[in-house]
Amino acid sequence: MAFNNVGFGTLAPGQSARWFYTFAGADRGAQYASGHPLNPGGSLLAFDQTKVRNNDGTTTYWVTIRNIGSVTTNFSLQGGGFV
Repeated sequence: MAFNNVGFGTLAPGQSARWFYTFAGADRGAQYASGHPLNPGGSLLAFDQTKVRNNDGTTTYWVTIRNIGSVTTNFSLQGGGFV
């Protein structure tokens, strides 16, 4: 299942942030997320993809996004499951 425009963030050049996303706690299997640059010149790297089974049985997905470009970049998350 693909997803787009989840959340909103801003990263300066060289800055990283850890983001989580959930599908109302449902386990959607293997998922991949990346940063979707919202302004020209944005260049983002996604890494440290993590899936967590929480103590209450819900699932949370995590990803780290790093700005590897030379401009401050606004972004949202987009991604989907493996096929």
